[in-house]
Amino acid sequence: MDCEKVGQSASEYFSQGYLCSEAVLMAVAKAAQIDSPLIPSIATAFGSGLARTDGTCGALSGGIMALSLLGGRSTPSETYDKLYANVALLKDKFHQQFASHECSTLLGFSLSDSDAKEKFAAGNCRQCKCTHYVAFAAQEVCRIVS
Repeated sequence: MDCEKVGQSASEYFSQGYLCSEAVLMAVAKAAQIDSPLIPSIATAFGSGLARTDGTCGALSGGIMALSLLGGRSTPSETYDKLYANVALLKDKFHQQFASHECSTLLGFSLSDSDAKEKFAAGNCRQCKCTHYVAFAAQEVCRIVS
């Protein structure tokens, strides 16, 4: 996988209107040649800081789902230690890069605020912040699994 292209693909999906979590999962799945009607819908509720609950950044959540898609178990007898280590690595890298993994901290406000849409637009958050989170998460997933 060309990790730079995976990041660009995630950014393109995001610019088309997909949520951060959806965009990251879609880009990684596409690069891994995984096609499923469940993608992007399985990632939808993880966008906007876990469905606007001030949780984990959707880009990071999408990256975690992508890691699980590529390295998760198919049977109860399989180990998940490597996957868990990869998730910890992705979370650490994301936190090192952006100093947080929580959506509200990254944006500087909560997406559950009544004026969140206005704040998001006024701060040009989609372009100035979230696009970077999306590209970074997708690229790091690619690097981790390559």
